[in-house]
Amino acid sequence: MRIRSLGEVARLARAGLVRGDASSEIRTAVIDSREASPGALFVALQGDHCHGIEHADAALKLGAAAVLCDPGYSDRHRGASIEAPSAREALSTLAGAIREQEEDQTAAVAVTGSVGKTTTCAMIDAILGSSRIAHAPRASFNNDIGVPITILEAAPETEVLVLELGTNSPGEIAARAEMARPSHGIITEISHTHLSGLLNLEGVRREKFSMLDYIEGDARWAPVKWRRSIGAAASRFRWTGPAGDLEVRRDAPGSVMVIDRLRAREFLLPYDPGPDWLLSCFESALAIVLDFVEDPGQLSEAIPMISIPPLRHEIHCVCGIQLVLDCYNSSPRALKSEIDWLSRSTSSRKVAVVGTMEELGENEDQFHFDAGRHLASAHIDLVFVCGRGAGWLAEGASTGDGQVIHIENNEQGVQQIIEQLQEGDTVLFKASRSEGLDLLASHLETRLIEERGQS
Repeated sequence: MRIRSLGEVARLARAGLVRGDASSEIRTAVIDSREASPGALFVALQGDHCHGIEHADAALKLGAAAVLCDPGYSDRHRGASIEAPSAREALSTLAGAIREQEEDQTAAVAVTGSVGKTTTCAMIDAILGSSRIAHAPRASFNNDIGVPITILEAAPETEVLVLELGTNSPGEIAARAEMARPSHGIITEISHTHLSGLLNLEGVRREKFSMLDYIEGDARWAPVKWRRSIGAAASRFRWTGPAGDLEVRRDAPGSVMVIDRLRAREFLLPYDPGPDWLLSCFESALAIVLDFVEDPGQLSEAIPMISIPPLRHEIHCVCGIQLVLDCYNSSPRALKSEIDWLSRSTSSRKVAVVGTMEELGENEDQFHFDAGRHLASAHIDLVFVCGRGAGWLAEGASTGDGQVIHIENNEQGVQQIIEQLQEGDTVLFKASRSEGLDLLASHLETRLIEERGQS
């Protein structure tokens, strides 16, 4: 955001100036007092363990210019203060007003989807970063706090703002898209996720496609397999995937073929996507990037800058064993993609540690059983199951010839897994984040090094 006075920020946020100099400069916004810097607006919100107002003075000591808080909270810190009926809502109001003022100077790319949002954002940011000043979310900043913070913390010189829009309930993406005012939008994937709020696949489709209603112009991208569901309105969109406007196919090892039907051309790029979901992310990222960078040579130079976010197909090689951590989150589509990749691997044995996929609604038992059955049909040699969905997963996985072992807890799980592992194995860890498989994998790696030595 460009520098604004505290008085203007209060007006844009529909907040009142309680204390302080209205001419003070505001340069950014933070919700973590440890990240405060000179000119920052510290937004004091209720957190999981404490209220941000308890850390307002710490933010002010680090140079924060003012605090945005709920009514009556100004008495609990010593610095300049503005109050709004709801600080959380004021944060979104402020970000929306800033975007309205700056949209002509800064293009905004909105990314949503059931799988791969954060990874696609990271890819767009990395590739564009070689030629443009881009700003992307930190971690998975995709809710009603993360999206406005991403907008407000962008440097004044930002040319392309990359935003990740997440959802749990109907209407959330529309609200975030209205705030973001995107010039470009991409839906990475539509599959069974957040069914507790979105109910079914059609609910997911409606929610994701709602983002594209807020984009003026042609840069509305979605997976081609959903083209028929749009009917006559399909001509308003661009499509990714087989026979779509942009398609990316695996080619020789370490490269992909880009079929850009929008511009009537084909070219190779140096990229090894790994599982199918990562290939889809790369395809989605290119769909956006090609509106800014058309030269394949420039793309080839930028691709090595791509860094996949943590716990997304994160590979650790230890003691001759490959550990693959894809446990930031999980869904039926994402799990299938990782199982297929594991099945194609050349490792001596294929091992999967799988746990509950959350927010799948009333049919969660069937989704887990089907995932287990896919493990069986993919001929995974050894399957460890854990968490609330372990029984359903085990039932499906037991339809094949592989061994299925139930893990009760992480401590027991480390011992059970390490007893079975052999040099040359590849081990996939996949579950929703709440299962804590990243911790299990970390403890397993430590034990392997202690007992077998680093190799």
